[in-house]
Amino acid sequence: MRNWSSTTVAPRGELLDALELTGYVALLGGRRTGLALVHVRDADLEVVAISTSTPRRGIGRALIKECVTRARERGCRRVWLVTTNNNTGAIAFYQHIGMDLCAYYRHGVQASRLLKPSIPLRNSTGAPIDHELESELVLAPPTSRMPPTAPIATQYAGVVESATTLGP
Repeated sequence: MRNWSSTTVAPRGELLDALELTGYVALLGGRRTGLALVHVRDADLEVVAISTSTPRRGIGRALIKECVTRARERGCRRVWLVTTNNNTGAIAFYQHIGMDLCAYYRHGVQASRLLKPSIPLRNSTGAPIDHELESELVLAPPTSRMPPTAPIATQYAGVVESATTLGP
């Protein structure tokens, strides 16, 4: 899996410590091949970060499926995420699995860069990283609030198909 340069993430201008988030680890042949980190507020489950080491093997789909399953179990209204304009592969993937593009934040990365200056101005191909795009999968009307999550570093739960839950 690709190494992240820090344990903090800055979606939509909010700095979050990844070690305090619930996460799901995808396993392929007993090897860790993917990770999704989630944050819940009110009746929305946000996929804060998702990464796979083996593209086009169903790992990202399995991780999103696990996020959706957990969101439904807890009565969440929607699963949502934000990506940047340069991440065209991810944007296509989210649309392919049924998520809708629901918001565009022009120059949205600027607010996140104030909190996390290590966010680059351009990606490895030279494309500017400047705007944020929000996608969502609406599940149902809210039925309850999701309880606080446990730190990713302190709890493991059971294996679910190809995803292992970190946190509650």
